Amino acid sequence: MAQTKFDKQLEDGLEQGAMVLGRFVSGAPLDGEPRPPGSLPRWGIALLRLVLLAWAGWAAWMWWWIKDHDRVIRVSIIAAAVAVPIVVVAAIRGRGRRHHMRALVIPMSMALKDLLSEWDDHQRLRALNIPIDRSFVAVRLPDGWHDPGGFKEQMRELIQDRMGGLWAGEWNLKNHPFNVVFTPQKPKPKLEPPETVDFFSDLVQKAIAACEPGQLVLGIDERQRPVIKEMTGETAMWALSVGSGGGKSSFLQMIITQLVRQRATVIGIDVKMASINCFEGVEGVHLYTDPGNIGDMRSAISWAAREVEARNYVKKGNPRKNFDRLTLILEEGNEFGDASKEWWNENKEKGEPASDPIWGDIASIMRMGRHVNVTIIGVFQDLREAAVGSRGLRNMFRMILMGNFNANQWKMIVNTTPVPESVDRAGRMMIIEGNRRVWIQVPYADPEDFRTHSMELRAQRGYSTEDLYGAPPARSPQRLPSLLQESRPLFTKEADPQAIPAGQDGSGELPSVSMVKDEPPVLEADAEQDVVAEPEEEVELLPLAEISRRLAEDGIEVSSELMRQHKRRRKNFPAGQVVDGKELFALADLAEYYGPDEEEPDDSDEDAEREEDDQGDVDEAEDAADDDQDEEQQGGAGHD
Repeated sequence: MAQTKFDKQLEDGLEQGAMVLGRFVSGAPLDGEPRPPGSLPRWGIALLRLVLLAWAGWAAWMWWWIKDHDRVIRVSIIAAAVAVPIVVVAAIRGRGRRHHMRALVIPMSMALKDLLSEWDDHQRLRALNIPIDRSFVAVRLPDGWHDPGGFKEQMRELIQDRMGGLWAGEWNLKNHPFNVVFTPQKPKPKLEPPETVDFFSDLVQKAIAACEPGQLVLGIDERQRPVIKEMTGETAMWALSVGSGGGKSSFLQMIITQLVRQRATVIGIDVKMASINCFEGVEGVHLYTDPGNIGDMRSAISWAAREVEARNYVKKGNPRKNFDRLTLILEEGNEFGDASKEWWNENKEKGEPASDPIWGDIASIMRMGRHVNVTIIGVFQDLREAAVGSRGLRNMFRMILMGNFNANQWKMIVNTTPVPESVDRAGRMMIIEGNRRVWIQVPYADPEDFRTHSMELRAQRGYSTEDLYGAPPARSPQRLPSLLQESRPLFTKEADPQAIPAGQDGSGELPSVSMVKDEPPVLEADAEQDVVAEPEEEVELLPLAEISRRLAEDGIEVSSELMRQHKRRRKNFPAGQVVDGKELFALADLAEYYGPDEEEPDDSDEDAEREEDDQGDVDEAEDAADDDQDEEQQGGAGHD
């Protein structure tokens, strides 16, 4: 039987009715469109629809069949009184969910379009599940989804950008339905080195005992483990750029103690006179800490450079030769550089270069020293290129320790971003070795304890100078600062040369004075008449470099450097006078001292010469008033 038009319409109507009933019962939208963001879940909508349908059926039955109108009205009023607050609360709470959907879920579903291209907008929105508390992000994947290359990482980065922080994904591509769940990663606890470390603790001492020759313990890291570095190979030269109060002194004292344990020779340069003085008297530790004798410090550096030259010559003939360690420590490098440059400007000879040549010796040590076990530790408050002589030496320090630094110092020395935050604590330093960064806490002990321990180590392990091809230069007697020197005229009747205080070293050397012109002596005549001697003419005082030039014009060849050596070593050297912080000398005195008719004093007879000179000075002071003619002649010679 052929299907009529009415039958077709009836069949379509029944089909549509069944579809609408199914949507009604399941809670789906009746028009088939996607539900709006933030709406009730489908089971809630279905339950509400069934409740309304049941109430409508009951009310119709009671109203039309039972005729109990009053009961229907009472139940309806009670139901409305209960339902209205529930609907209001649900609407208020739904505002947060709707905002959550509009601000986060919907934009993220749209951002997943390229990664989940198999689904349309509605499917991606349904596949994305993000609770309001943002505790996780779940994404349902299409059947047969696979990573064509980099999609997993792109999805994780997208989640991190939208959610903030670090997220990790757990992928399920084996069991249906496929999905991925992203959860936030918990931040790792920040590890820090200990606040203080005792050098004599068991942890540090065991680490030092386990060190091989050339290995040194620098401190304790964030994991409470000792950090050991080798002063060999590419990291043979170390530099510290540490601000004031950062623990540089403790670091040097700890390193020197370990070098003593390894039977090394240490040359310490310290213009601050505070960091390494505690090692005075320790065998093999040679300290040059007198800022008044910058020449001694320069001589020590030059000697180390000559040692490197000698060791390389020996190494060429005997490649298997191993040398005991020689380490040069340059404390307060910035201050030393300024003081050394000033010394060079004052003492350089005519025609010599304007730049300080001492940095050439340091460069030679850094380039040629590590091959023969000669190393340098430079300590600076600010490791600028100008602080190392502008010779490109900063890049030769392959291991740098920084502490109490600022952003500008970090960018100048390391030049990486981001700039780490500096910890303002004594002894907290960062070891920078290539691309590796390690925070440490430097072990600390009392300076006197370091010295006592070093003396014990020397007694136990011994010390040898077999690998030294020369002796470190002797130190000059320490001189009094100008403000501590006594200012009084020399060689006058009122001044007693024996009463002038000697230097701190007890050598009996007369200190320099700041008097430029002697006071005129008073000559006593008979009781009836006082005769006052005419004042002496002012003596021209000159630096040694100018005196050397003038003596050369008179045929007396003697360099200013030789004069300085004689001034330090010979007690009968003519005394100078300090003017404006500079020691000057009379030309006549040095012309007589180095004159061709005078026999050059012998260094071996210094004591006898000192006694003769002292006695001669006393006699000269006593006869000054009776021998005016001789004094005038001497003064005239001083102006020649």
